[in-house]
Amino acid sequence: MSLLDNRMAAVVGAGISGMVAASELAKMGFEVHVYESGRGVGGRMSTRRGEAPDGTKVQFDLGAQYFTASTSRFQAILEEWEKAGVVAPWEGRFGCIEAADFVTKGVIAVKPLPEERRWVGIPTMNAVCKHLAGTKGVQVYPSTRVVGFDHFREGESDEGTWKWGVETRPAGNPEAPVVTRGDYDVVVVTDKAVASERNLKLHGEPRPIESANVLAITQNMQRSSQLSCFTLMVAMSDVIASEYDSLEVYGHPMIAYMARNSSKPGRPNGRDQWLVHSTGVYAENFITENFTNKDTTAHAARLKIAAEEMFIAFSELMVAQLKVQGVLPPDSKDDDSPPRTLPQPLMTNAHRWGSAFPLYAVAAEEKFLYDTKPGFYACGDYCIPPSCNPHGFVEAATLSAMHAALGVKKPEC
Repeated sequence: MSLLDNRMAAVVGAGISGMVAASELAKMGFEVHVYESGRGVGGRMSTRRGEAPDGTKVQFDLGAQYFTASTSRFQAILEEWEKAGVVAPWEGRFGCIEAADFVTKGVIAVKPLPEERRWVGIPTMNAVCKHLAGTKGVQVYPSTRVVGFDHFREGESDEGTWKWGVETRPAGNPEAPVVTRGDYDVVVVTDKAVASERNLKLHGEPRPIESANVLAITQNMQRSSQLSCFTLMVAMSDVIASEYDSLEVYGHPMIAYMARNSSKPGRPNGRDQWLVHSTGVYAENFITENFTNKDTTAHAARLKIAAEEMFIAFSELMVAQLKVQGVLPPDSKDDDSPPRTLPQPLMTNAHRWGSAFPLYAVAAEEKFLYDTKPGFYACGDYCIPPSCNPHGFVEAATLSAMHAALGVKKPEC
């Protein structure tokens, strides 16, 4: 029996970092409770399913589009996930668009990206998190918002063991009474929302992490900062004849990335389905000028505007790419025909990521965060370089979580 058997751990956040941490702790013998404010596991590896107006099944990876391995350790983890049947290589065609002169001159350059093994979750990107949630000893509590922490000694003696309580409310119900759960030996925070001003904006409540009084962790989580991002989901009436399934976009004021989600393994292929990420600058400016709370009529209206703006930019870039490719003829000054366009979209929807990609890596050496108070840790992609890399964050988040679990096992760190 492990020395850690019969101990309890709480993990805040059910994204990839949270689920890796939970799985590793459970393997050490902890009973692990994962608190997630969303409806399920995945975080920035989440997937949205639905139907287009014509009844066609559609599926979009909202956050990570693929992930790569730059270390042997993460490569070994990917091989384990592949054996478990939850990841597979994306055998797509990958390119990039240089668009710095597109807005002013209408000029782009398109070129292929170097060969590299790129992975996706199957049949959905959140399959990895679902797989980890099945680890024996892990229990996930979805739609549960953490609002604070309680640190206390077990028993009445000053020699009692320090324990942690996690204060929660049902997500979406700020008026519900607070419930304190568990006598936890360890808390691992992976959701940066606990250190942000989000609770104050949305619910008029202080940052949850303030009640833990772990100043070093709080300051580092806030120091990393985050870039926002809008995601556009597009289902087309016909196939866009692009030779690329994935396009990085450099220098455009609005569009940072475009991917044909329907080309990934295990995805519905009845319609051409594209996922578009905005630039952080566009998202930050849009949110600053038009901040709205989620699940409100005003928020839905602002998302519709973002979707319309992003679809226009996506269409213009894709048409320009098809002209470079030779699928569409170039415009002529003497040509009175209508502008070259794409097939009609069946649906366009947008999603807002308030905190998408970290700007700074705050624990490059330790790979996770800890404090003088025993048993409280934090981890995530903001701890490990490369930060601000949409295709490297899965590796960074995974390795940070594994280091945090090792820190729990060897708390002298």
